Amino acid sequence: MNTQKAIFEQYLHEQKLTNIPNLMGVFEHYHHLLVEHNRQVNLISRKMPAENYWIQHFLDSLLVLETLDFQGYTVLDFGTGGGLPGIPLKIVQPDCEMVLLDSVQKKCRAVQDIVEALSLGKTSVFCSRIEDYAFMGRRPSFDLILCRAVALEERYLAPLRRLLKPSGRLLMFKSRSLDDLEGIEYEVLLEKDDEHIGRRRLIGIKQRDLMKR
Repeated sequence: MNTQKAIFEQYLHEQKLTNIPNLMGVFEHYHHLLVEHNRQVNLISRKMPAENYWIQHFLDSLLVLETLDFQGYTVLDFGTGGGLPGIPLKIVQPDCEMVLLDSVQKKCRAVQDIVEALSLGKTSVFCSRIEDYAFMGRRPSFDLILCRAVALEERYLAPLRRLLKPSGRLLMFKSRSLDDLEGIEYEVLLEKDDEHIGRRRLIGIKQRDLMKR
């Protein structure tokens, strides 16, 4: 086992998750699928060595577990790319209903293949801009929207507000810059400096606060 994978497995133990050998098997399969699909479609930066996925993508995605339990939630992963953070979170919290959204058709086809190969139930993949998705005929509503790799541009505010339940929240993964949150009320749900992933902050924004003030 490489060091990064060992660190990731230890993190699963620290979060007191059950059936960790099974979880590791699923994550190993996901890792393999990401590597294979990334050769054809740019899901993850090809400059990053594949062994770094364990910490920089998988562990990073699971930081949500330190502040939220969303078993049974309806969750939207906005700008999912290679299924991050949605797929790692779905693996460890299978009772949530997950929608993976991206605007790039090639990425969506690859993610759909990954979802099917992992046999992830209650998981859908949509290829759409969020501005269009928010105004589709049968508009869905979510308890939580995850945003890991997309800056919060002003054009996204109304669609995100429309997609969230009144009690829902947008959860943003941030490292240093919060410039895109200027004029928006938010709360820092988690802040940590980790020797492996660096500085990370999880920012929560309530549905009613998704507007510039």
